[in-house]
Amino acid sequence: MMLRLDEHIRLWDMARIRHIEVRKITLKPGERDSFTFRSGSFLCISKGNALIILNRRTYSANNLQIFHVPNKSYCEVNAGVEGVEYNIVDYEADLGESLSHDLLSLLDKWNPFDSVYYAVPYQPVILYDLLANMLELSKLPQQAVSLQLKGVFYQWLSQVIEQYHSGPPSSLTASPADLVTMTLEYMLKHYSEPHTLDTLALAVNRSPGYLSNCFKQVLNRGPIDCLIRLRINKACALLAETKLPLRTIAAAIGYQDTYYFSNAFKKHKGISPQRYRKLLEEEDVTLSAGRNSIVAPEQSCYIPICDNENHCQYRNGGSTNMFKHSMKVPTSLLLAFGLLLGGCSTNAVNDATPSASLSASPSQPVPEATGSASSDTSSQSSTRLVATPSGELEVPTDPQRVVTDFYLGYLLALNVKPVGTNRMFLENPYLEDQVAGIVDISDNLEAIVALNPDLIVTGDANKYEAYSKIAPTFFLENNSNVREQVEKLGEVLGKQSEASAWLSMFEEKLARAKERVGAHIKEGETVTVFDGGILKEITLYGSAYTGKTIHGELGMPMNENVIQNIDPKVGWLSVSSEVVDKYAGDHIFMAVNAKTETFDYANDSIWGTLPAVKNNELYEIDGYRFYFSDPISVMGQIEDIADMMDERAQANAAR
Repeated sequence: MMLRLDEHIRLWDMARIRHIEVRKITLKPGERDSFTFRSGSFLCISKGNALIILNRRTYSANNLQIFHVPNKSYCEVNAGVEGVEYNIVDYEADLGESLSHDLLSLLDKWNPFDSVYYAVPYQPVILYDLLANMLELSKLPQQAVSLQLKGVFYQWLSQVIEQYHSGPPSSLTASPADLVTMTLEYMLKHYSEPHTLDTLALAVNRSPGYLSNCFKQVLNRGPIDCLIRLRINKACALLAETKLPLRTIAAAIGYQDTYYFSNAFKKHKGISPQRYRKLLEEEDVTLSAGRNSIVAPEQSCYIPICDNENHCQYRNGGSTNMFKHSMKVPTSLLLAFGLLLGGCSTNAVNDATPSASLSASPSQPVPEATGSASSDTSSQSSTRLVATPSGELEVPTDPQRVVTDFYLGYLLALNVKPVGTNRMFLENPYLEDQVAGIVDISDNLEAIVALNPDLIVTGDANKYEAYSKIAPTFFLENNSNVREQVEKLGEVLGKQSEASAWLSMFEEKLARAKERVGAHIKEGETVTVFDGGILKEITLYGSAYTGKTIHGELGMPMNENVIQNIDPKVGWLSVSSEVVDKYAGDHIFMAVNAKTETFDYANDSIWGTLPAVKNNELYEIDGYRFYFSDPISVMGQIEDIADMMDERAQANAAR
C-alpha cells in the first residue's frame, strides 16, 4: 500500500540524512554496467535510454526518469540505441532507535527507504538544475560544502517526492500535435528565457530529435524557428506600444545581444527594428492596422486561410496537406506565433518574409504522420477473448503485427516473428539468425505507433496503459516460470499447438543435457555460479539470473552455504573474494565479459587455492549470453553448459 504525499514527506523529514554523494556515468550504445548499491540511492536517467534490472525486475528507462533504489540492490544498466547518461545520488538515512507508533505504522504500510520506485518528472528542468548543482558541489571538499550540499539535496528530494505523487506527464502519451501544443504553451510562458532545442525537449520530457520531428510533421518548421517568430512578434508589440530602447526590448524577449536581436528581426521582417518603429510613427497606424504596409507582401503561393475545406489550395491548381496536422493546434497559439497566413480576406496580412514563411513548395508537400493506420482492410481480422489476471482481453484471432519489448525469444519459439522489439533483444546472440527485418523500437511509443501493431506483448506494467492506447496489450510478468510463459503466450497468440510442441522438444533436450552434465558431477559434489572474475567483491547467484539455467533447469546441486545465505526472493548475494572458499563448489561457473575479460585464477592467491581451480573445473561463461532468459536462449545455454563440461572432461583426461 502506497503512502500519501504528506506521509511520504513526513518519513523523509524524520530521517537523518548524511553522507550524500553524487556521481555521473555515461555508457555508449550497447554498453552495459552492473553494480551493487552500498547505500540508499537515486538513479537519475538524464539522457538516452536503457534497460535497467533492479532486484529481479526489468525497467525500460528513457531520459528524465528517476529511480529510488534501496541499499544492497543489484543494478544492471544496458544502454539503448541512444546510449545513456545517468547520475547516482547516494545517501544514508538514519531513522533513529525509537520511533513513534504512527511512524512505525507508516513504515509497515510502505517503507520509502527500502523500496524501488520511480518518478517521471512533469517539471524536469527544476530537478535537473538542482541535480547539476549537487554534482558540482560533490566535486568540492566536503568539509566546505557539506551543509550546502545537504540543503540542495532536500530541495531536490522535495521535488522528486512531489512529482512522484503527481504521476507521469501527459507528454509521454501525447500525439505529435498535442506535444507541439504543449511546447508552444511552454514557450509562451518562458520566451524571455534562454533556450536551446535540448532545453525545450527537457521541458516537455521528450528527446530533442523526436520533438524536432513532431514540429516538422505538424508545422513544417522546427521549434527554435517557432520560438524566434514568437519573440519577433513580441518585439513588434513592444516597438509599437512603448518607447523602450532596443537593448531593453531585446533582453525582454530573450536576446542579451542587441546586435543579434536586430539581425534576427531584419531576417524575419525584412527591415530593422529601428526602421519598423519609424514607419509606424510616420504613418501613425497601430500595429494591427499598419503591418500590411510595413512588412513583405503576402506570398502568391497560397490563398489566404479561410475556415473551409480548401484553405490550402494552390493558386496555380495544386494542393498540399500542410495544415492537416497544424489545425489540431489551437488557433490562438498559431496566431500568437504568426503561424497562420491570415483571416478570410484578400487583404490578409502575411507576417513574415518568404524565408520564414510556413509554406512548402508544391514539389515538396509535408509528409503524412508515419504512425497513421494502414488502410489495408485485409489486415482486419476477427477477434477472440483471452483470460488475463486483470480480466478478459480482446485480441486478434491470428495477430500478424505483434510488437514486444521483452519477449522476442518467446515469440520466435512459437513461430511468431514480431515486427518490433527492443534493440537489446535484437542483439541476443542466441537469436541473431532469426531477427532480420524486425524493427528496433527501443521502448519508443512513436516507433511502435509507426509499426501499426495489432497486438502488443509487454513485461513492463508501467507501460501497459500507454501501450493499450496503441493496440490490444497483454501484460506478462517477466519473472514467471519459462514454461508457464510459453503456455500463456501460446494461448494469447493462438499458438497452443506450437507451445506444446516447443515444450516437448525442450524437455527432451533438457533431459539429454542433464544426462551429459550428470556424468561429470560425482555424488556429493556441488556447483557454484559467480559473476565478476578476480575482484575484491563479486556476485554469487542462486537459481535466478545467471544461475537460472545452471541450478534452475539443469538442477546442478548448490553449495550448502549458498542455499543458506541467498534469499530465494532475491536470488543473488555480493560477497568478498576473501570468503569465496566458503561458497565455492567443486565446479565453478564464472560469468565475465567474454569480449574483454579473462582471468588467471590458478596464480591468484585466493582463487588458486580452490579445489575447482586446481582440478581445472572453473568455467568462464559469457555473462551477456547468460543474461537472457527466453526459451530459445535457455535452451542454448543448456547445450553450451553440456558442451563445456564434455570438452573439459576430455581435456582433463588428456592431461
